[in-house]
Amino acid sequence: MANTTLRRTVILGRPGENSEPREWPFVAHLRALGRQPEPARKAWEKTAKARGLAAARRGRLQDAIRLLEQARSDTAWRDDEVEANLAELRAIRRIEKKLELRPNDAPALIMLGKAYFAQERGDLALDCFKRAAKASAGYAEAHAMIGLELHFRGDAAGAEAAYREALRLQPSHQLAALYLKDLLRGDPPGGSVAGMDEPEETGQAGEAGPAGEISQAGASPAQIVDRRPTGDAAVAAAG
Repeated sequence: MANTTLRRTVILGRPGENSEPREWPFVAHLRALGRQPEPARKAWEKTAKARGLAAARRGRLQDAIRLLEQARSDTAWRDDEVEANLAELRAIRRIEKKLELRPNDAPALIMLGKAYFAQERGDLALDCFKRAAKASAGYAEAHAMIGLELHFRGDAAGAEAAYREALRLQPSHQLAALYLKDLLRGDPPGGSVAGMDEPEETGQAGEAGPAGEISQAGASPAQIVDRRPTGDAAVAAAG
């Protein structure tokens, strides 16, 4: 099965519903693209948000933060994508400075890797996870995150080995157990959770996790996917 899941969705959860009655700016852009694709695309690329997201993809943190802050001020209501990216980019900048002083700080490496992961910068994320595993050989979370990144890349053998090592080190690690099951079924990470937040036959819906927290290694499977934190919690280490 082709993996169309975004890394951000797996590590942070699905975005919440838009409570703002007006149309999100990107929806308006999509409508314009349908009517006049080329002019609309060029207009979008000139916006502060588009330029900020492009700078983030290229690793130009300072430019990305400046442009996304401008995009925030240009928008009359909260844009969750801008807020999430700002939180991740600021966390990356802060943790990178911390690691300059303590390059083998395994929890900090995991936090940085998760921030890179959420930004779709998989190579940098994997490097951080591997460094964390090397710095702390018994750190199950590092192996679970290695497995997650390899799972996204379609490296089934490597992902399975990493998930199983995480579970050997910490048998109760729910993220590794959940995604190993997905892998063995041929599903992308989190593929088995899509129907878990549906109400049961009794009519009772699953409880949502507390808002503003990243999924923890000990969280329930439903909580792993259904939360959408903002701020520094968006890249806090699990476990």
